[in-house]
Amino acid sequence: MIMKLIDLRSDTVTKPTPAMRRAMADAEVGDDVYLEDPTVNRLQERAAEVFGKEAALFVPTGTMGNQICVKLHTRPGTEVVLEERSHIFNYEMGSSAVLSGVTLRPVRGDDGLLSWDLIAPAIHHSAPYYVTPTSLITLENSHNMAGGSITPESTADDPIS
Repeated sequence: MIMKLIDLRSDTVTKPTPAMRRAMADAEVGDDVYLEDPTVNRLQERAAEVFGKEAALFVPTGTMGNQICVKLHTRPGTEVVLEERSHIFNYEMGSSAVLSGVTLRPVRGDDGLLSWDLIAPAIHHSAPYYVTPTSLITLENSHNMAGGSITPESTADDPIS
C-alpha cells in the first residue's frame, strides 16, 4: 500500500488531491453572508458540537482567525503579550497594529511555551503616561515554530481564581 503524504505545515502549502478538488467542485454552495451555504453551515454546526460551544465561525486562514480574536479581545492603545516565536508576532505582518491598534510584547518561552512565571512579569497594568496596558495574552497551540509544542491546559487557567 502506497500512502500519499498530505503536507499540513501551513494553509499555504497544502495541496488538494484530485478527490478533494472534485468534492469542492461538486459541493452545494450558497451565500454564506445570508447563511445560505449548507456546507459552511454544516461545518460550523459540527465544529460547535465537537468543541461544546454554542456556535462556531468558519474563516479560511489561521491568520484571519487570529486577527479576529485579537480585535475582539483588545482595544486600541493596549498591548498583547505573546511568545516571541508565535505566528502572530512573526508571520502576520503587523496586522494586529493595523486592524486592532495594539502593540505586541514578545516573551521568550520555554520550548515555545509560556507559563504564568514568564507571563506575569510582562503584564502591564494601566498607569498614566508611560505604560501601555496589557489587554490580551495569547497562547499558541500547537506552536509550529517551537516544533509543535503543546501548551498545557493548566496554563490557560486564571492563576488569580
